[in-house]
Amino acid sequence: MNIRNLPPPDLTRTSFLIIEDFESMRAILRDILSRAGAKQVALAFNAANAINMLERQRYDVILCDLHLGHGKNGQDILEEARHRALLAPHAVWLMVSSEKASEMVTGTVESRPDDYLIKPITETLLFARLGRQMAKKQLLAPIEIAMREREYLKALRLAEAQIDNSRGQTPLTWELKRLKAELAMQSGEHDMAKTIYEEALSYRELPWARLGLAKIHYNENRFNDARRELKEITDGNRAYLEAHDWLARTLDKLGDQEGAQEVLQRALTTSPRAPLRQLQLGDIAQRRGEFDTAAFALKNSIELARNTPLKTSQAYVALSQVQLAQNDTDAALKTLSTLSIDMHDNAGARLLAEAMQIPVRIKTGERELAEKLARQLGPALKKEAQHLQPEALFNLAGPLLELGETETAGALMSSVIGNNHEHPEYLQRAQAIFTEAGLEDEGREVVQGAARAATDIMNRGVKLSREGKLEEAIKLTREARAKMPNNTRLLLNHAYLLIAWMERHGREAKLNEEARNCIEMARKLKPEEKRTGELLNRLELLGNDFSFSA
Repeated sequence: MNIRNLPPPDLTRTSFLIIEDFESMRAILRDILSRAGAKQVALAFNAANAINMLERQRYDVILCDLHLGHGKNGQDILEEARHRALLAPHAVWLMVSSEKASEMVTGTVESRPDDYLIKPITETLLFARLGRQMAKKQLLAPIEIAMREREYLKALRLAEAQIDNSRGQTPLTWELKRLKAELAMQSGEHDMAKTIYEEALSYRELPWARLGLAKIHYNENRFNDARRELKEITDGNRAYLEAHDWLARTLDKLGDQEGAQEVLQRALTTSPRAPLRQLQLGDIAQRRGEFDTAAFALKNSIELARNTPLKTSQAYVALSQVQLAQNDTDAALKTLSTLSIDMHDNAGARLLAEAMQIPVRIKTGERELAEKLARQLGPALKKEAQHLQPEALFNLAGPLLELGETETAGALMSSVIGNNHEHPEYLQRAQAIFTEAGLEDEGREVVQGAARAATDIMNRGVKLSREGKLEEAIKLTREARAKMPNNTRLLLNHAYLLIAWMERHGREAKLNEEARNCIEMARKLKPEEKRTGELLNRLELLGNDFSFSA
């Protein structure tokens, strides 16, 4: 049947939210929907209005214009809605725009709407896209619900059931297999995911499958293999931007920062509205000493993320350091002031905004002011060091040593080493800071002491566990976690002990949540860590019979 002859869908029970700043366009879209029986149609004219409505109701379909005047645009709303879980599992998000430029379309696809429509929108096209997406979302909704509940094994089995029920090698079958592979990766089942990716590639050249293989290679530290797969994708597909991000990350691991920078710049030419990619470019360009490029990228990252959940103090701190390297101290101070304003509700960000003034004030010759800041902020820095970004602590340690604040500098470096004791580059960098300050022996004591303390705690926990003294081991790692909250290995060891205790004595909600928090923090710190998925599986199996309807 020709698409033009398809009857309109029955939308009498479907709820809609139209987000559009032009009243005439809102009316046009509402009239089109009403001709298919839609009675529940809500209207929003800007981002604030839309977010407020999404907070109060879960809509089946959102038709959102990309450009909404000043403030947040459609992409920003979608990112916030997903970040805050304001969308129903079956919700369909259609992004609408009159913009036909390829980079804008690609940039919008970056935010992963379910579909993209270019104005003028015809009734036939809208209903065709809407019907297809609604049918797909309804089918995948149970899997999405399980994923939101962090029941990845259940989601995996639901996906397998859907695959068994599908017939032939349809596009939906491969979408389900792709989802199954992603869930397998999430669960630490890399071999299962690899089998699916290889099967897909034997069927035909599917970039998502090749990207999946590249991720597995990367996670297993086979960076040359990952680079080979990623170049296979990116050399012939400029618009597959996720592959460009992974290629840049891989090249960086291989020591090819120049190549990584080129890849990111190429991707940003295609889709410039990507704050995390701009931040990644700024970081690499800064390390390469290309400060103009770094400053430009970091400014873009800040502006693009300002009204989104992607906002982070890292971009502001990095930009202030780049501006300091360019001898533009006024700009560096302005950036730090902006940080304190933009992230006024974040105590750690406010502390960094003040503390990062110390190296700037030294540069401007305001030594007394730098000394005053160091004395005033020293206690807070030592107390909060575990929760501050390592790069900022490295940048503060040298100036603090220069001012004679050896104790504070030592506490900051102990914190960094404690959380990263298995990373030799961190130890070497911390030692170099002390050596440059003429305090080589003091530095060796701090660095080796912090690394030894972290290793000793790990070994003691393992020993207690092997002796069956789980309660003692849990107490030890819980106390250590308070001192080293960002140590990935410690987080996973603590989660392992909690799970082992519950497997022996029965599930307890409080311990279950503690273990889950540890695993998810570890995944955030080290996404490629396979052990996180394996522990999530064990946690999910506690008291779960996986009864469900396919």
